[in-house]
Amino acid sequence: MKKLISTLTASVLALAASHSLAISSERYITDELHVPMRSGQGNEFRILHRGLPSGTKLTLLQDSPDTGWAQVRTPGGEEGWVRRQYLESEPVAKIKLAQAEQRLQHIESMQGDLGGEVRRLEEDNTKLTTALKIEQERAQALAKELKELKALSADAVALNQRHQKLLNQHELLKQKQSMSQAEIQRLSSSESQKWYMYGAISVLLGAILAMVAPHFKPRKRNSEWAN
Repeated sequence: MKKLISTLTASVLALAASHSLAISSERYITDELHVPMRSGQGNEFRILHRGLPSGTKLTLLQDSPDTGWAQVRTPGGEEGWVRRQYLESEPVAKIKLAQAEQRLQHIESMQGDLGGEVRRLEEDNTKLTTALKIEQERAQALAKELKELKALSADAVALNQRHQKLLNQHELLKQKQSMSQAEIQRLSSSESQKWYMYGAISVLLGAILAMVAPHFKPRKRNSEWAN
């Protein structure tokens, strides 16, 4: 950051120097405390301004190196003559210092703004990093939950298939049971009919024997009756 400030300061001073060279029609009062401005080129002329303070910016209207005087115009529009020795083509050190201090304050203000922007960006970066971490943890939790759901789904499918298989086996057993019960009923009915037939035959045979039996009794002989 100090390197950046130094670079910016050098750039500002270079721009200031180039600007001073460009406005060659301007002149500044030297570090003398006060410089009188007269109505003509010479000390005998009337004083129009008793003391132009050091660093006053003047507009050069006419330069007379032979006489040592220069015609100038003040910022208030007043025109007159001053000695050339009190004029400089560049601002005096006091003005340069003030300008440099002002530019430095501006640079420091920019630095403060940049520092605030950097801090804001760092805070935003911290917030985004925290949010990203939270989302990553949430994504991991969802992935784990999805994996568990897939496992449960696979188990559910397997259980459903087993359940269907058991249901089919149960239906087969019920069918076999029904068939067995029907066969038992059929056999029971057939056995009952057979015993009924045996009983009827027995009764019939008993009746026949009862009817036939008297005819088979032996008769007594007459000789025996005679005796």
